[in-house]
Order: sequence, then C-alpha cells, then structure tokens
Amino acid sequence: MPDIKIGTYNVNNLFDRFDDPYKWSDDTWNPRNTKPKSLDDIYQLGQRLREDKPDIMAFQEVEGKGVLYEFNVMQLGRHFRDLALVPANDLRGIDVALGSTYPLGQVVSYQFIRDRETGHKLFSRDLLEVEILDPDSYTRLFTIFITHLKSKFIDPSTPTAERDEEHARNDRKRWKQAAAVAQIVRARFPNPNDFYAIAGDLNDTPGSVPLSPLLRNPNLPVFDVLSSLSNPDDRWTYHWKTGNEWNQIDYILLSAGMKERVVPGSVHVVQERFTGGSDHRPVYVTLQF
Repeated sequence: MPDIKIGTYNVNNLFDRFDDPYKWSDDTWNPRNTKPKSLDDIYQLGQRLREDKPDIMAFQEVEGKGVLYEFNVMQLGRHFRDLALVPANDLRGIDVALGSTYPLGQVVSYQFIRDRETGHKLFSRDLLEVEILDPDSYTRLFTIFITHLKSKFIDPSTPTAERDEEHARNDRKRWKQAAAVAQIVRARFPNPNDFYAIAGDLNDTPGSVPLSPLLRNPNLPVFDVLSSLSNPDDRWTYHWKTGNEWNQIDYILLSAGMKERVVPGSVHVVQERFTGGSDHRPVYVTLQF
C-alpha cells in the first residue's frame, strides 16, 4: 500500500453565497454575519491543496457539505473520493469535515455530549469520528477524530471589567472539551497501539493548561507530530496579527501505533505559497501502512 498523507486545515469560513435560513451567519442585517468566500480566496485554498495533494484532510470552518462538495469538484477536480460532514452545534455553521481519497466507513458525531455542570452541549462545534478503509478489502485502516475547540475570541463589545472573567470561561470550556475528547478516544481505543489520530484546530498552544487533558494525559499517550520539528519557527500554524504572534494551535495527534508509521522527514507546516484564503496554515504528516 502506498504512503498516506494526512493533513488538517482550518479553511477560515468556507461559506457560499446562498442563504441558509437556519443560520444567523447568512443574515445580512446581522453585524456579525459571515461573508461568502471570495473567488480569489477560494482559488488560493484550492491551489494550496492542489499542490499539497493530501490523501486524508481534516477541515474546520466549513459551512456545509454542499460547499465542500462544490469546492472538491470545482477546485480539486474531485480529488477526494469521499466527504464527511455532519451539521453540528455552531450557530454560524462552521462545521468540521473530512475529505478522503480512501473510502470511508463509520462516521460518528459526538455533538450531543453534554456538559454535566450546565446541561448544555459541550462541544462548540463537534467531535467527528471517521473510519478510513482499505480500498481493496474495505476493512478499517485507522480512525481519525476531527475537532475544533472553543476559541479565545471575546466580543469587542464586552466591557473591560468583564474580559478576564470571559477569558476564564473560555479556557474552562476548552479544558472540558479537551478532557472529553481524551475520554471518548480512550473509551473507543483503550489500546494505545491501535491505529487512530486526532486532528483539528485546538485554539491553544502546546504548553497551555486547557489542552493538558489531551496533550499531557498519561492515560492517552498521543504524539503531537509537530513536536518532532527541532526549529520552533517551523511549528507555527496561525498568525495573530493583533498581537503579532505566531503560534501552533492546529494539531495532528497520533496513537503510539500510528507514531511508528510516520515517514521520517514528512512532518511539516506549509507556511509559504498560496497562503490566501485562510489565517491558518495546513499541517501534514505521511504514514506508511
């Protein structure tokens, strides 16, 4: 079997021009509405992926499956054989999704998992579990979990005196979400040598407290592929212009079994060329099966 190139990419509001009456992001009267992606930005995203040629791509911030299907056909020439997207919790409609050149098996959404303290849905978007199948036998090769955790964004209208409290609430929710991801994955795959990966925008840095239940959990020994890069400047995936910071907030995490399959030298972040269309950068790793 050939090597399999896995990536994750927050495509930053991949929205179409059609109104969805069930999402306030399409309401033109709303000051926080989300504009359709410009043709130039869509081209930039497409050119990025046409050049990278991933086999498995985890996406974040896709408005719907129709948008993803159109992007795959018009920009990628039907590069991905199967697409997975389940409309989830975000009121704007920024969903997690997957494109795959390999056939897909079982797809599970965890969007209805509840926060036991509040009774509200825990995931801001979703945790999507997708099986990747062998194209010859249609048996499971590995499972990938895609997620997009709570952001650090605070509405500009929030009074200054309340901002610290809002930051703390965001951090607490991100911690809960990271802990839930770890708990779900461990319950599904108690053997760390099984083949699974976790990919997505975790909206925080590797050393942060909110991500500790996922990145530093002795009961779930996952490998952050970007930790293998010796130069810290090669690890940034997001440029926060306001603070002029370059940070890693996008991740591909591998089980112990999957880590052994990494092709040496394949881990990288695409930080240059065709960077329009998103404020994030795609992360890649290639595995040998």
